[in-house]
Amino acid sequence: MPVLPLLQMMTRQGCSLCDDVYIAGDLAQREGLCRFESVDVDADEILKAKYGLDVPVLLIDGVEHARHFVEYPKLMVALRAAQGKNNE
Repeated sequence: MPVLPLLQMMTRQGCSLCDDVYIAGDLAQREGLCRFESVDVDADEILKAKYGLDVPVLLIDGVEHARHFVEYPKLMVALRAAQGKNNE
């Protein structure tokens, strides 16, 4: 069974940009490209210090992919590449 990459979105409440990026992450998960989770940076002091107001940020297997905005076609390519690496 293939190991799907983990797509994490660093977010916070009230972030309108985060709403749009969430849709992309959720769609990628529904299409079977990744496991997707939303992480509230305000719930963790280290993440809050690291990202401040600089959200949303998308990480693929812990590596930053996008900040503030996401281009879905590029996200799909990156997730497929990550899936290939995870299954070598």
